[in-house]
Amino acid sequence: MALALITVTATAGVGPADAAASRSPFETVNHPFPAHVTYATGVLPSASQAARDTAVERQYDSWKATYLVAGCAAGQYYVSTKGDDDAPNNGPVSESQGYGMNIVPLMAGYDVNAKAEFDGLWNLVSTHRDGQGMMQWQLDGKTCKYADSGTPDSATDGDLDIGYGLLLADKQWGGYSAAATDWLAKFYAADVAPDGHLKAEDDGDNNVTRPSDHMYDHLRAFAAYDKAHDWNKVITRTEAVDTAFSAKYSPTTGLLSDFVLGADTGGPSPAPAKYRENQPDNIVGYNSIRVPWHLGTDALLNGSTAAVELSLATKESACLKAQSGGVPTKVYPHTNLDCTPHPTDGSGHSDTQAEEAGDSIGPAAMAAGDQAWTDAIWNELATNPFGDPYYGETIKMLVYIVMAGDYWSPTGPPGGGTGPAAPAALSVTGTTNSSISLSWTEQDNTDPAVSYKVYEGSAVVATPTGTTATISGLSAGTSHTYTVTAVDAAGLESPHSGPVTGTTGGGTGGGTTVTVTKTADTGTGIYTDQAVITNNSGADVHGWNVQFDLSGRMTVTSAANAVVTSSAHHWTLTNTAADATIAAGGTLIVTFNGTYTKGKQYVAPTNVTLRTT
Repeated sequence: MALALITVTATAGVGPADAAASRSPFETVNHPFPAHVTYATGVLPSASQAARDTAVERQYDSWKATYLVAGCAAGQYYVSTKGDDDAPNNGPVSESQGYGMNIVPLMAGYDVNAKAEFDGLWNLVSTHRDGQGMMQWQLDGKTCKYADSGTPDSATDGDLDIGYGLLLADKQWGGYSAAATDWLAKFYAADVAPDGHLKAEDDGDNNVTRPSDHMYDHLRAFAAYDKAHDWNKVITRTEAVDTAFSAKYSPTTGLLSDFVLGADTGGPSPAPAKYRENQPDNIVGYNSIRVPWHLGTDALLNGSTAAVELSLATKESACLKAQSGGVPTKVYPHTNLDCTPHPTDGSGHSDTQAEEAGDSIGPAAMAAGDQAWTDAIWNELATNPFGDPYYGETIKMLVYIVMAGDYWSPTGPPGGGTGPAAPAALSVTGTTNSSISLSWTEQDNTDPAVSYKVYEGSAVVATPTGTTATISGLSAGTSHTYTVTAVDAAGLESPHSGPVTGTTGGGTGGGTTVTVTKTADTGTGIYTDQAVITNNSGADVHGWNVQFDLSGRMTVTSAANAVVTSSAHHWTLTNTAADATIAAGGTLIVTFNGTYTKGKQYVAPTNVTLRTT
């Protein structure tokens, strides 16, 4: 989805105090928050759009103040794992850095310092790479050095999000295409197994995958952006692994275990209980707790293209709703593949509560069309009942953006898919003292336009069904810049065509004056009145249109020097012929006849336009 360029001067959502020196008061963005995306399928929370936007902004302010840190080196930022002990001294992991590189560009337009923050996040990634060019997965918060034993390696989820973040930044601000292309090439070489499925880390085995890395919306964006690598092979193979696994181990629930072995075969299976982490990796745990979020997001954006993802998301949403009785806080952080609760963490300790367990289901519930479950999860997002720190609050931040209807793809129109092509040949076809007329042509494409949107900045000022529009009610002598998008029957919106700029006639203090000489209020009958049009525009005009309120007061039957038209609420005198010319400062008297209704007084014109050369 493409939006017109705007200049953001708001001060909401500013950066940390220690970053104030680098803050820019002006930042040009192409997709300012809130994006208000039309998803391809599913439902939205019942809360109003304004309420949803406000909730996201509130969560962002809290998340940013707590977890976005200016540190390591000048001009660098990282997302702290504060409270979760994922890295020494609350340092970052590549997962957290990737989350931040998605959140910040999605919030640009609300956060005036977003670009500087994104550049700081990317700067840190760029200076902490492993031997294959991916980000070192864990850093010390004080020394900013690699914090794990052995040779530095990466984690696939962080690598995916960092790549997607670069695409978002390139679409949001421009200038990141070289970095994005280079990153995707290195990712493909490091994190994609020979058969096409995603490995769990760049130095990992080719037979292992982690379903929480299966971010299909990211992969589809990579496929559209990077034609040098076969990302569709990755999508197809990853879908095959998830489908085969679910068919055997979770046919009614769609649940996927934290780690999967045999990903390079036709028979993928759950990993052993403590295969990689000190928890039951053979069921849903703190990794696969994220799967319904990722599946649901892809289905929302891509509709029928994501049929596999929608099916699994729908099953997962239904089973977890049943498990919890429709109460998000009662979803277990560990769940067996048959959807029964697993009340311990794998070490014999009770583990029954986690904020992210319920939050992550939100996009899946939306895609499944379950309004009540969607609303329950949305309402739960406004709370943090268990006091969860970095992991839960950061996942909540991204889920909030999706559920609010503000999550967009960097490579497609809202709702994903092909969408209509951008209109062509946008031009200004005429101006008056108070209006600007535009025209354009429809491009041939597989999703033809059924309507259009005319934008001035980020505001929609007209929604015509044809390929012309007139924007009225403008001030004389003012310039206005417009873009136009096409909208297809599914609600998908094209990239913008334009911009073009038009200037209304006249100048400061210019315009027209119209007075009407009224008959006396003596009864009903035929009358003759006069409209005196005075041209104060400062330029000769060669056409005019005067619209009067009707509302039961009179019916005009004829007019000298004018063509009479009427509607339910007004009648209009129009002339575009040679005798319509009114010199600058001059007047024209129009005589009209009509039927006058006793006791009714007609009023001054409701709309006046003059057409200048």
